[in-house]
Amino acid sequence: MKLSSLLIPLALGALLGSPDAQAQDYPQTRFNVIGGGSHNYTFRAVEQPFWSRTLPAASNGQVSAQLLGLSESGLKGPEIIRLMRFGAVDIGMGVFAFVAGDDASFEGIDLPGMAADIDTARRIADAYKPVLAQRMAQRHGIKLLATVPYTAQVFFCRAPVQSLADLKGRKIRTRGRNMAELVKAIGAAPVTLPFAEVVTAMQTGVIDCAITGIGSGNAAKWYDVAGYLYDLPVDWSIGFYGIGLKRWQQLPPDVQQLLQAQSQVLEDALWQETARENRYAKACNVGSADCQVHQPAHMRASAPDPQEQQRVRQAALQIANDWGKRCGPDCVEQWNASAGRAIGMRLAP
Repeated sequence: MKLSSLLIPLALGALLGSPDAQAQDYPQTRFNVIGGGSHNYTFRAVEQPFWSRTLPAASNGQVSAQLLGLSESGLKGPEIIRLMRFGAVDIGMGVFAFVAGDDASFEGIDLPGMAADIDTARRIADAYKPVLAQRMAQRHGIKLLATVPYTAQVFFCRAPVQSLADLKGRKIRTRGRNMAELVKAIGAAPVTLPFAEVVTAMQTGVIDCAITGIGSGNAAKWYDVAGYLYDLPVDWSIGFYGIGLKRWQQLPPDVQQLLQAQSQVLEDALWQETARENRYAKACNVGSADCQVHQPAHMRASAPDPQEQQRVRQAALQIANDWGKRCGPDCVEQWNASAGRAIGMRLAP
């Protein structure tokens, strides 16, 4: 289905009809914004209309933004925290796994194997968000504005896969340290590889499988080289929108209030539309009649049975505890009191 025929989430315009928003006389303000990858569905469906229409409309045209996708900006992703802190970028979008080299606590929002569905992923993100907001402000000079999900990170494989046992020994493209640890825990060999090199690597046998978003893989036409989908959500590639704290503090209070409120609109819309995309992406990859958003393909899909899910949970808990040792006792205590409490899990102190 073409993008023009899709309904943009109602949340994008949730504040536009507010009398307060219409009556407020904001000072003219313009932000330069680095968003997510422009190849992603939610960039076109949510991010672009938010920065080009929703935010300006909520401010009577006084607050506006110039948005660039990550690839168009010439950036790779891990540097976004530093660029915002030093004022080279006003507002930026990043993926926590990509910036985890700056701070291990960032990984706590998206530990592998913790969220089998997007509702659980959001419970974790909502609970852990205040922890990250404080950490980003105090340690990195960043005001956290919104969390950003992507579709479930699942396995695209060249050869048939019916179970976890079938993945044993395979070379699998991963993203991030914790994802690699989960791949090793199931007996496979993680391979670090840029997204853009996956198709060639799959064609030449450098890798046997690759993990990415169930929607992103379809958009990149991985189904041309990978005929099999193993629907085990490793994580959700959770990211964020933030603004440099110095830039934030320079904003008039009414613009701060507007941006804070509208960032919640953006966050809600991204989670809502990603949940929708996640449902349709699997249907598209296997060629079901209810395929929307992405291109229909003819992959064969399988998923873990309850016994395999239990094995993944056990591996996930071990990886989370190893992360806790790296992150430190304060980190574990904060995670247990927020994300852990939200999903009924507790890491060893």
